[in-house]
Amino acid sequence: MISVYIMKHTYFLLLLTICYNVSAQDQHCATDIVMKKVYEKNPALKSRKQQQNEARRNLNQRPAAYATYIIPIVFHVLHIGGPENISDAQVKDGLRILNRDFAKQNPDTTEIIAVFKNLADSAKIQFALATKDPLGNCTNGIVHHYDTDTDWDENSATLFSYTWNPTKYLNVYLVRTITLNGGFGAAGYTYLPGSWPSGDNFDAVVVLNNYFGGIGTGSNFLSRVLTHEVGHWLDLNHVFGGSNSAGVDCTGDDFINDTPPTPGYLNCPNASLPSQYQLCTAGVSENFQNYMDYSYCVRMFTKNQATHMQQTLQSSISGRNNLGTNANLLVTGVLNPTAPCAPVADFKYTKSKTCAGTAVVFTDVSWNGTPTSYNWTFTGGTPATSTSSAPAVTYANPGLYSVWYSTSNSAGTSVGITKSNIITVTNNTAQYNSFWTEGFENLPSLNADWTIVTSSGSAKWEQSASASYNGVYSAQIAPANNTRKTVTAMISPAVSMVTNPSPSLSFKVATAEVTTNHVNTLKVYSSSDCGQTWNVVYAKSGQALVTSNSNGSNFIPQKSEWRTEIVNLQQLTSASYVNFKFEYTRDTIPGANNIFIDDINLGGPVGINENTVEPLQNLAVYPVPSKGKITVSFFLSTSQRVKFSVCDISGRKLEEAFEYQFEAGSQAQTLNLEQKLPEGIYFLKVEMDKGLHVRKIIVTQ
Repeated sequence: MISVYIMKHTYFLLLLTICYNVSAQDQHCATDIVMKKVYEKNPALKSRKQQQNEARRNLNQRPAAYATYIIPIVFHVLHIGGPENISDAQVKDGLRILNRDFAKQNPDTTEIIAVFKNLADSAKIQFALATKDPLGNCTNGIVHHYDTDTDWDENSATLFSYTWNPTKYLNVYLVRTITLNGGFGAAGYTYLPGSWPSGDNFDAVVVLNNYFGGIGTGSNFLSRVLTHEVGHWLDLNHVFGGSNSAGVDCTGDDFINDTPPTPGYLNCPNASLPSQYQLCTAGVSENFQNYMDYSYCVRMFTKNQATHMQQTLQSSISGRNNLGTNANLLVTGVLNPTAPCAPVADFKYTKSKTCAGTAVVFTDVSWNGTPTSYNWTFTGGTPATSTSSAPAVTYANPGLYSVWYSTSNSAGTSVGITKSNIITVTNNTAQYNSFWTEGFENLPSLNADWTIVTSSGSAKWEQSASASYNGVYSAQIAPANNTRKTVTAMISPAVSMVTNPSPSLSFKVATAEVTTNHVNTLKVYSSSDCGQTWNVVYAKSGQALVTSNSNGSNFIPQKSEWRTEIVNLQQLTSASYVNFKFEYTRDTIPGANNIFIDDINLGGPVGINENTVEPLQNLAVYPVPSKGKITVSFFLSTSQRVKFSVCDISGRKLEEAFEYQFEAGSQAQTLNLEQKLPEGIYFLKVEMDKGLHVRKIIVTQ
């Protein structure tokens, strides 16, 4: 029996390694980490918690309760003026998703595997924005704070400083990054009830802004993190237990009767292949679709989880039993809500650097109340004043410019705000002429000569001494905080091509991925109108982008692992003002890694010895989905022997390779996989002597 267990355990670890291979830098929940520190400081609390956990096993019936508990909620948006200052619309969308999930109104419940369909249940708990703050003042339940704690770490003495009384409100902090001691980058966390004295500021939830809501910086794929963290706030453990990490073993316990033992999942097994989610007990399916797992295909709470959360709201621990009372709903303005509030003025702008005569668009992002009138002053700009909600302003002369803004509605007028020296205007003469090089060696920081843009504010290009092709420095995006679906770009200074008859751009890139399934993308754009429009001049993604077969989570390239890329820019000949944008887009697959750029050169015609051509280009697979018969099209720069094989999402090869010899030129090959693959998601590998490409295929019946 022991030998059987060891063999199964070894196979299980191997399967997880093949299928997931997840970097420790990838963002997940940090509740177990922070609770471990709480227990280390308070062993008696840990003992009491263990006794409470054991008592859960006696749950049989739903406790007496209101038809639905209503909990007042307030969101604290921490920002420093970047995209992390998310809109009230995104906050409300995140709240919509939270309420939908807790009410079991999410449409993807149809995808719950059969064994758990009847166990999925509504928690009968809903969350409503407060309309009164702790002093009884008017609020819309969304407060924006300009605060460097948006880069959240445990070393700040001011963490949780905005928390409203947690016996009256559920407080949610939305931030740009979360980095705990030891470098753990988290998507969110909270503390279990009883961790702190009742009413303590630390009794709150923290979530990354781009793992929240389905619009703005958020995405539907990552939008369930708040659902997960509120589960913790209502005393649920991870389904894989509180003392291990997901994907390790089957010994963890969440003390809930109707969630079977599970290792926890870092990605989604194929629902049509039970062997992929029956890893702990033969023939017993695991609840990988539970909100308290890490799989990102979560769909449900179980009946016993719903029961336990309601019992938590009946407990005096941390004052949870006060939250849903009628008296508290009146105090917080959930019942008999206040009239609309006067706005608090704020605004954002499309760019901080611009050319003389090129428009900057300013947009209202006032909060607390919806404005109905707007009042702008643009010293040195045209127009000099405006009453539009989103005026476009140009500046005729180079310099630094400030903006004043106020807004109002029927409830009142905001105090005017001034943002000083926020717009830098340059003349229309390019900084460099015809030929330009960048080795990142002489910059005090990357921002000194480049403009950095990011969709979430978390990941960004930075000057780095971690690796370089020549010299000491390069530009790098590190795995830490490089959250999924983030788009980050660096925009070059302007270069004139007037005297360059045959311009070309070359640069060196080095990157690797922790699995071959990644489809991260690097694009290079050019703009000849001061960034108003951009044209793609280079694009590679997935295995075409990687330069090394290293699968470590902190890739540092050797000299041989850099690749030179060369882009012909004939279309920009005679352009007098050109910027280049290097843009990296992270996919949704777990496990980020480093990417480096170095030795950017803008010069003349490409020498024949310099020009390295990718052997296989323009790879496409269609149709997607299919019934198993697919066509693979591509272009070969030279004659090649190409091998095709199919793997499932665990990395297990399902079909022996099809191998063919192709001549140079455009090719199309049909693969007949009917009757060989059941319905599901697979990966097609296209291999050559010096290259591997992977494409996802979907088989339907």
